[in-house]
Amino acid sequence: MKKSKLKFFLLTIILLNIFLHFVIEKSNSNQPETNKFNYSYIETYPWIPKCNLETKLIPAYDSTRNLSNDYSSPSSDLTFEIRIIKAVIIYFPIDQYDSYADEFLWLFRSWIEIIYLEPSKWRTDLVIFIHENTDTLKNIDLFRKLNCSFKNLRKSKLDKPMCTLVSFTPLKFRNLIDPELKIDQRLYNLLLYDSDIFGIKTTRILSDFLVKTIQSYPNADSVLIALDGYDHLKKSGYDFVIRSDIDVFLTPLFAKWSPKHCNDFYVGKGAYSAHFNMNRLKRAGYHINFLYGNHANLGSTWYSTTDQSRLVAYLSLFSMAYLANEEFSPPERNGDLNILLWPHWHYWVLSLYGQNLAMNHLIETKQMNIQSSDLLDYPAHENSDINKIIHIHAYHNDMIFSKFDFKEGKYDRMDMNKLNFNIAHNYALKMAIEGKFFSKKKLLRIFLSAIKNKK
Repeated sequence: MKKSKLKFFLLTIILLNIFLHFVIEKSNSNQPETNKFNYSYIETYPWIPKCNLETKLIPAYDSTRNLSNDYSSPSSDLTFEIRIIKAVIIYFPIDQYDSYADEFLWLFRSWIEIIYLEPSKWRTDLVIFIHENTDTLKNIDLFRKLNCSFKNLRKSKLDKPMCTLVSFTPLKFRNLIDPELKIDQRLYNLLLYDSDIFGIKTTRILSDFLVKTIQSYPNADSVLIALDGYDHLKKSGYDFVIRSDIDVFLTPLFAKWSPKHCNDFYVGKGAYSAHFNMNRLKRAGYHINFLYGNHANLGSTWYSTTDQSRLVAYLSLFSMAYLANEEFSPPERNGDLNILLWPHWHYWVLSLYGQNLAMNHLIETKQMNIQSSDLLDYPAHENSDINKIIHIHAYHNDMIFSKFDFKEGKYDRMDMNKLNFNIAHNYALKMAIEGKFFSKKKLLRIFLSAIKNKK
């Protein structure tokens, strides 16, 4: 009898220990690992901050050197004699062709303008990520008539500017590789700290994480191109990559402007930060060991190197999926609340929340020289001198230039003879109108004329 009680007692102790171990392990799995707060991507992947461009005229960032924060002037004339190769990269949603064709045409028209103006040894390519295997793409002639092709591949710095199409599968058309993927703190740690973020295996796990959480979110693809397009951009040898939305204009200053340092990371200005969402992002970041420095309104346009853009894209996409899973309810993700919670917390700007979380961490841990600049994403309805900004963005508004009024034809018969096209909103209007009313043949002709003088 005593032996029986002893066995029962020992069995109870063993089971209790197993249960306590399970509870403690589960509790720990939901807590951040404090030793990860000091994790450095730059030390783990030392090639990330390195420059493709090798010249003393545009040196690598050095935190001990203080340079002027005035970025609104052209580069030194000395830089015009070196070869600088840039790519403006966009995602074109071919299934929404009618909504985006006009915007692409005004971007294309402004791209031709900067090719005319940039130094003869500089190159700026327009790289369009697009879903290739669709009937819509086969049935339209826009890209073919403008000589934008999958066959246009940069093989040398001497190649003239080109418009390149890159095959890309949008997130909503992707399938799960591992349907059993479990989303928990272990997955978060794996994707952020415990695997090779440049490796194929990790990239596939991240893809599954995105499919499971934000597959229906429409703005993920414009970030995803900087991750999936990495091999193409590296092979092409670009010194700088500008990730941008479509509804933008490149300015004359863009043509003769380069970063102060060859590994700077410039980000434009947005208008989404509020006290509530910044506090919420800070709390959310703690649970994945991200530091948050209250850097607000980091915009949608990036200007940096291919490697740094990939790192920011990876961390931004992870943060988007993490926030969607942990911080948004199903009704919010489904759009049931519409704009009820704007600007405090709004699912439509998840891509900006995600990059804001990622960039704040990189800034606070001093892993990257991220500069928030008014030169990028400058509002298209404002009146600054276009020779003081490099990139104009058409936001939601009802003033000139309004992309909604433009699409409704309200500017079609406007007399523009007396307009000052050195003013941002007038320049945007001119590029948009010419993109709309110039024939594809004429646009191609002025493009071919622009690249003739390239050395």
